[in-house]
Amino acid sequence: MKSESIDIKYLKIPNICFSLTEKDDEREEQFRKQRMERGFDDSETWSLDYTVASFIIPRLERYQELANERLARDKQLIREVDMLLEAMKLIVKDEGSHLWNEKEKDIVTQGLALFPKVFTTLWW
Repeated sequence: MKSESIDIKYLKIPNICFSLTEKDDEREEQFRKQRMERGFDDSETWSLDYTVASFIIPRLERYQELANERLARDKQLIREVDMLLEAMKLIVKDEGSHLWNEKEKDIVTQGLALFPKVFTTLWW
């Protein structure tokens, strides 16, 4: 007896599936098949910056907690990762509409500029 695979979108596990479709979307069957085959559907690429930021925010928040407990990190690195995190939060603000004021635009620009600098330090 073959068991039916469960669509991850409807498991109600936070921060796993970022599908943007509704159950009544005419493409839902196609997207369900994509989720079953590869773990995500094409709707997650409609606003990929939003999807990536949504994925990384809780992980980056937890990283900061753990790394601050376990590593003797310098204050500059902690600040830089916090700036990256703040930029990611602005990216997902208002469902990724990017309706930022000038200060927020600067925060996003500065935070994203730090990403390649801090990327290889994101371990503990």
